[in-house]
Parts: sequence; structure tokens; C-alpha cells
Amino acid sequence: MKKDNNIINFVNFPKQHVPLLKIAAATVLKSEKIKRYQVNFIMVDDKEIRKLNTKYRKIKRITDVISFLVVPEFFMGDIYISKTRSQEQAKEYSNTWQQELAYLVIHGLLHLCGYTDYDAVNKTKMFTKQDKIFKCLFYRL
Repeated sequence: MKKDNNIINFVNFPKQHVPLLKIAAATVLKSEKIKRYQVNFIMVDDKEIRKLNTKYRKIKRITDVISFLVVPEFFMGDIYISKTRSQEQAKEYSNTWQQELAYLVIHGLLHLCGYTDYDAVNKTKMFTKQDKIFKCLFYRL
């Protein structure tokens, strides 16, 4: 029997949210046909995510999520999510915090898959995909 070495890990996330967030991540990976993966989601404060954004993207501001594909051949990556930004955005978009975290998990993973949101065409493609996955998770009929 083949051993499954795939890992989806959540660090500093509320334990009660992790099961749904793992489903969100697995849904993205399945939809993108990623068969081998190791992904870490790390919740950080605004200071830390700003530091990462400044160091690696040369953008000196806080962001909600930042993704790093560490080993492309194995789809190994780290995704950092801002606790404060995710809580603020949950209120702004009338989501629960869990819903907003799921949205950011989806968004971060799509970045690892190569989706970008830096221009209108690619942003539309990415957001259409992430909205479809999000709706499947939260608005099943």
C-alpha cells in the first residue's frame, strides 16, 4: 500500500477552524490536480506579514496573505495569513472569521498554483476560480 506523504499544516490557527480550512485547501489542490504536496499555513501578526511583504516582494505594507512556493517539483510551500487583516476583512465582507480564513486559504493556494491577481485579466480568472470554490464550501444547496 502506498503511503500518503501529503501534508496540509496549520500553525497558530484556532483549532476549531482547522477542519474546514483543511477541506478548503484540499478542494483547491484537487481542483488543480495537485497530487503531491506539503503546504504550511502560518497565521502571523501584521508586523510579521509586513516584514515578509517588504523583504520578498519589496512592498512596504501589510497584506492579508502571502504565498511562497518553496519546492515547485513537489508543490511544497508556505502561506502566511495576517490574523488582524483576516478579522478586519471578515467584518468588511460580512463573513465569519472562519469564512474569511477559508477564502484566504483558497487565495493563497491559488497563488502557489500560479494564479496571479496583478492585472485585470488574471485577477478575473483567479477570483472566478476562488469564488467558485468558496461557494461550493459554504453555499451548497
